Amino acid sequence: MDFAGTEQEGESIIFSSIYKQYWEIGFKTRLYDWLSPEVYLESLQRVADSIRLGKGEWVLDVGCGSGLLLPFLANRLTRGERYLGMDILPAGLASLKLRANRLNLKGSVSGVQADLSMKLPLGDASVSCVAAHFSIYTLPEESDRRHAYQEFGRVLKPGGLLVTANPTHSYNAKQIIRASLESLRSQRRSWVVKKYGVYPLTFHLGLKYIEKQLKCGRWHGYRPEELREEVERAGFAIEHSETVYGGSGFLVVGRKS
Repeated sequence: MDFAGTEQEGESIIFSSIYKQYWEIGFKTRLYDWLSPEVYLESLQRVADSIRLGKGEWVLDVGCGSGLLLPFLANRLTRGERYLGMDILPAGLASLKLRANRLNLKGSVSGVQADLSMKLPLGDASVSCVAAHFSIYTLPEESDRRHAYQEFGRVLKPGGLLVTANPTHSYNAKQIIRASLESLRSQRRSWVVKKYGVYPLTFHLGLKYIEKQLKCGRWHGYRPEELREEVERAGFAIEHSETVYGGSGFLVVGRKS
């Protein structure tokens, strides 16, 4: 996979030191993985289900973080599909590499450091699918999000897929926890551990922080149909949309003409 460089000059204003510390600590300590609520993992599964690749074709995971999407693609990657993770934080890419090694996917996985608000360090028509799972929302300005979607279109091959999921404007941290516990209800032991040991930390250290950023406008929560409209304006034909993340997220699949 050819991509130009491994770093972009400058960073989006949203990644001020406080935001970077929030994610870096989570990635370095694996706290981010451990605290991820069940419905977030289910949303990743829905993204994986929507990805369509052939042998030797690449999916670009924009804002890959620690590579939580990898386990949902593992079987396919062993059969010849390829994965490129992109994140602005070195800590996320380091965690991605470790995860790929644990899953015996080293030969199928690459990583690149880049800021999604800048020009992506990939050539035109170089990937067959772009997955952007809870990453675009960190761009509060509509012009920056429009630029990001245009870049996705540029690096996608004709007929390639964009699979994107982002939080709703009514993002509700308490509802995310309730939906996650409901999803785990049949797994009694996991339910107890999550309810009393994990999810209180998930709520206070992660979800409430995100909810606060959405409410004050530092990050962007989507209204109904807004995500579809942004994807369509970028030149994609909508093939599917659904509500995910316990009602606090939208997923849209668009195809490049």
